Amino acid sequence: MIGEQFQQLKEYLQEFKRQEAEIQRRADASYLITVKGVDLPDGWSVRKVDVLFIAPPGYPAARPDCFWVSPPLRLPNGAIPQNANEGTPLPYDTNPGRPLTWFSWHLQTWDPNRDRLEQFFRVILQRLDPPR
Repeated sequence: MIGEQFQQLKEYLQEFKRQEAEIQRRADASYLITVKGVDLPDGWSVRKVDVLFIAPPGYPAARPDCFWVSPPLRLPNGAIPQNANEGTPLPYDTNPGRPLTWFSWHLQTWDPNRDRLEQFFRVILQRLDPPR
């Protein structure tokens, strides 16, 4: 199931966003999904980030939750974004010390029979636009 959904995400990214994605199985049986070179709207401290999120063990019955970006993001006034911090590491990160901003951003609903990785990525894009 995860392989098919990841392929759908890649097709969406290549067709509409011209971005690449990677998937990595992790020690806890979760999957780390990385979308590279995501364009950000004006107002962020950088123009492009890599977006990282986790499909937890038991996915899709267990829904994705939160996400990270690298390099770290700041608002125009230098503040850390709402519901975010730079002190929360990515669990089981194979690149320890990677500079990240963690967004505590949670889905309100998730239907494992309908929702996909692509929808979660779209929620992330909605959180990043506008900068706040």
